[in-house]
Amino acid sequence: MKKHTIAILLLFLIVAAYGARKALVIGNADYTVAALSNPVNDVMAVEKLLKGLGFETTLRVNLNRRDMEQAIDSFAAFLHPVDEVVFYYSGHGAQVEGSNYLIPVGEVMNSEEDIKYDSVNANKVTDKLSRASVSIVVLDACRNNPFSDARSGSRGLALMRSKGSQFIIYSTADGEIAEDGGPSGLSPFTEAFVRHAGTPELSIDDVMYLVKEDLKRSTNNKQKPYTYNGMEQRYYLARADGSTPKYTSPRPSTYTPPPATQVYTPPPAPNGMVYVGGGSFMMGSNDGDEDEQPVHQVTVSSFWIGKYEVTQAEFSQYMQPGKAWAEDYGIGDNYPAYHVSWYAIIKYCNLRSLTEGLTPVYSIAGSTNPALWGSVPTSDDETWNAVICNWDANGYRLPTEAEWEFAARGGTNNPNYLYSGSDDINAVAWHDNNSSGSSQPVGAKATNGIGIFDMSGNLWEWCWDWYSDAYYSSSTPNNPAGPNVGNYRVLRGGSWSYDATGCRVSCRNYDRASSVDVYFSDFGFRLCRAIK
Repeated sequence: MKKHTIAILLLFLIVAAYGARKALVIGNADYTVAALSNPVNDVMAVEKLLKGLGFETTLRVNLNRRDMEQAIDSFAAFLHPVDEVVFYYSGHGAQVEGSNYLIPVGEVMNSEEDIKYDSVNANKVTDKLSRASVSIVVLDACRNNPFSDARSGSRGLALMRSKGSQFIIYSTADGEIAEDGGPSGLSPFTEAFVRHAGTPELSIDDVMYLVKEDLKRSTNNKQKPYTYNGMEQRYYLARADGSTPKYTSPRPSTYTPPPATQVYTPPPAPNGMVYVGGGSFMMGSNDGDEDEQPVHQVTVSSFWIGKYEVTQAEFSQYMQPGKAWAEDYGIGDNYPAYHVSWYAIIKYCNLRSLTEGLTPVYSIAGSTNPALWGSVPTSDDETWNAVICNWDANGYRLPTEAEWEFAARGGTNNPNYLYSGSDDINAVAWHDNNSSGSSQPVGAKATNGIGIFDMSGNLWEWCWDWYSDAYYSSSTPNNPAGPNVGNYRVLRGGSWSYDATGCRVSCRNYDRASSVDVYFSDFGFRLCRAIK
């Protein structure tokens, strides 16, 4: 074998071993029917962004079917199993018989068959890119079928499943349409994506949360991007130190890849609890009340949380409610416990922890034994307000506000729903328009993405934190537990007596720790436990 052939082979082996960041960006605008104004601007902006993040980019615009097929085939032919790749398409797209097609320019399509055979099947893209270690597929193509004579009456694109370690992004929900023109010369989606995707230390999940928030404002809540996540780990387009990405091509032959990450297996969940794996998320909402702002990144450790709100049967094993449960507001063993003050919950947690052989979390006046605390106060009490939380104890406790919102959003499996588990409030929540004027048995609605019931609606749920309307501006980024002092404790989740606004995962409420008045028949709680 000749020396130059050996050198080329060695270079190929180095590239194959250590990978590269690569991107294929395609924008189609010059359609014979229904020309678009923004795709070329879109892909130029995206290419500039990705180049700045260390990607080797290929930019192609206004391609016919043959050229699109060739561009995709050529790009995929040089991918290696350790590469990180991005495919970004801006242009027309259509669904036919449940499959998605990217529409090339220069074609006249009068039937579904024309779309199927004269366009590029999006599954081809996901199939070919799945050979890479990570692939991000972005389709700003969810516009109406532009070919009026075609028989396909479906709006937007159809549901796609990721293949391998893939993150698929639609510029709007499957079955819906996206907007094209924008005042900046970019589509609303691309403008938002370019604004946030280069932010250091934001995972692609966090980027898409911010993109969704921007689009809600810029499109008057008409366009909501959706994602399909097949990745096993969080992925970052940008790095905090601004350096080149972790995989570059080529690497010196002395480079030793880091050892494979071991998969963490959580311990068995306690009865009636759900494991919430730790991670980061964007807390709050720019579209909510002022106390939900600013949206800020928060990281929480792993924990367990109750699958259901604590029921009347569970509470009555250890405590009596501050006021009798009433038929008017829902009564029965499987109904959630209400008329429970924050003070009473602290006592309940320690009593139950001691009974089950766990280390109590809370101490008052130096003692974890509730028998030494005296009666539960019915008005503000300085001694009980000075309760200390032992975050390392394995007993029962209230979730922090950050833990509550993280769990309500579905942890790291976060599709950015408005309510806990859905954008359809009636699917997951009892609220003022469907509750018949009282609480309902726990677990009657659908769960959120990690198997938790009723985090939106049914009862407002007490959290550990003192309330401050300005706390988000000064919150610590890691395991925040609220201000050190305050006059009120936080409640989250909305209730059977509240409208949809209060049931949003980002909505905040508050009241005094002693509150059990008849007017608070919609205050309850769920339990939490630390994982150590």
